[in-house]
Amino acid sequence: MREPLIEVREVKKLYPLRRDFLGRVKEWLSALNGVSLSVYPGECLGVIGESGCGKSTLGKIILDLERPEEGKVLFRGKELRKLKGRDYKEYRKSVQAVFQNPQSSLNPRMRAWELVVEGLKINYALSKGELLSRAEELLKLVNLPVEVLNKYPHQLSGGQKQRIAIARALALKPEVIVADEPTSALDVSVQAQIVNLFLELQEKFNLSYLFISHSLPVVEAISDRVIVMYKGYVVEEGKNEEVFTEFAHPYTKLLISSVPGSSVSFKETREQEIKKAQGCPFYGRCPYRKRECLSYDMKPFKLSDTHKVACLLVAS
Repeated sequence: MREPLIEVREVKKLYPLRRDFLGRVKEWLSALNGVSLSVYPGECLGVIGESGCGKSTLGKIILDLERPEEGKVLFRGKELRKLKGRDYKEYRKSVQAVFQNPQSSLNPRMRAWELVVEGLKINYALSKGELLSRAEELLKLVNLPVEVLNKYPHQLSGGQKQRIAIARALALKPEVIVADEPTSALDVSVQAQIVNLFLELQEKFNLSYLFISHSLPVVEAISDRVIVMYKGYVVEEGKNEEVFTEFAHPYTKLLISSVPGSSVSFKETREQEIKKAQGCPFYGRCPYRKRECLSYDMKPFKLSDTHKVACLLVAS
C-alpha cells in the first residue's frame, strides 16, 4: 500500500456569520463538515463543486493558512499542528500554492526574477548572481523566455503571470502543489496551455497536486482521482472515470449535466432548500429524495475500493 503524502481527517471549519452588538458570535457558517481525503505521491486529486462548497477553505487548511476547529492534517504521517522548527519549515517548502488570480498574488513592485526566487532568498544564503541563474532555470521550466526576467507583472499577459506563479511554486522543489482555480482567470486557449504545463511538470518531477476547480473539463483532463464537494461535505470520491462516467450521486449528475455538450440530462428542482442540523445537504434540490435522507449522517458507502458515495440512494 502506498503511503499518502497529505492526509485530511474529519476536518471541520466554522466562520462567524453574525455577531451581536458586543461582538459575540450569534450564528456560524459551517464551511467544512468532517472532510477526509488523501493525496498520494505523483497523483493529481481534483476537487470540484459549485462556489461556496468549501473547496478553497480546504486548500487553505492544507496550506496552513487556516486552522480547523476539529480534525487534523497530516504530512507523511505527522500531524501538521505538531510540527515545529525544522520539520515545519520543511513542510512549508514541500507544500506550495498556485492561486486563482496571478494579478493579486504577485507583488506589482517586484520583477519576474525577484518573484520566482523569493522563497529561495528567504530560505538560503544565495548571491544575486546565483538567484538570477536559478530564476532563469525556473523560467525555462515554465516555457518563458529570458527577456521576461526584468519585467514587472503589469507588463505580462495573464498566462505569463500564471507561469511566473507556477515557477515561484517550483523554486523550493515541492512535493505537493495546491492549485486553487489556477485557470479560471485565463482565456480558454491559455487554460489548455497551463493544464499541459501542469501535466509536463508532474511527469518530470513526480509532483502531487490538489487541483481545485469549478471547471469540470479541466479537472477531467488533469486528475487521477476526483472528490465532489457540496456544502462542506464530500458527496462522492473516486477515480477520474468513476466520477465522470459512472457517477452515483445526484449532485455529481447535476454537475456533469451543467457542462455544455453533456449527454447527461438532469431536471433540477428549484424548491427552497431546507435548513437543518442533520441529513443530506442536497435534499432540497434532489429529485430522488426520500424521507430517510433527512436523518442521513453523510457517512459514505463504498461502491468499490476506490469509489465512495455519500448518498442513501446507493444503498437502496
